[in-house]
Amino acid sequence: GFLSEHWLGRPEPSAALANRSLTKYKLIIDDFGGWALFQELLTALAGIARKRGSDIASVATRAVLDLPQVAAAIVGATGAAHLPAHARIDAWRLQTEDRAAIASVTDRRRGPKGDVYELERDRTGPHGAIMKYNSNALASGGAAEVVRG
Repeated sequence: GFLSEHWLGRPEPSAALANRSLTKYKLIIDDFGGWALFQELLTALAGIARKRGSDIASVATRAVLDLPQVAAAIVGATGAAHLPAHARIDAWRLQTEDRAAIASVTDRRRGPKGDVYELERDRTGPHGAIMKYNSNALASGGAAEVVRG
C-alpha cells in the first residue's frame, strides 16, 4: 500500500498502478487532500516510527487502533518480512506529541466524506468506476459486472 517508507519522498505516481487496490488507495489520497498533504502525513508517521523503532504502516495502524470506536484493524502484509513489525503494534502506544503530529496533518484533510462505501455506490464516480459489482453471480456461474470509467 501507500502507507509505507517506499512512498515517502517519492513523486506522485503518474503511470497506471499495479492493481485495482492501489488505484483505490490513490483515489482516497486524492480525496484526502492530494499527494503533497499525503507526503506530510508520511513524514509525520516516519518521525514517530523512528522514535518507536517501528515503521510507517505500524504507526498508522496504531493510530487507528487508538481511536475509541475501533476494536481491530485488518493489515495486509505483502510478505513475511512485514510480520514482526505488525506483531509489535500492541507493544506500544502513541504519546500525546505523536497524536498531535498526526493531527497537524489530518486536521487539514478534505475527505473522504460520507458513509462507508458511499463512494463506491456512485458507479459514475472515480471510486465506483473501478469496482466489480454483482460478484455473488460468480458463485452461481454468472459473471461479475465490471464498471469502467
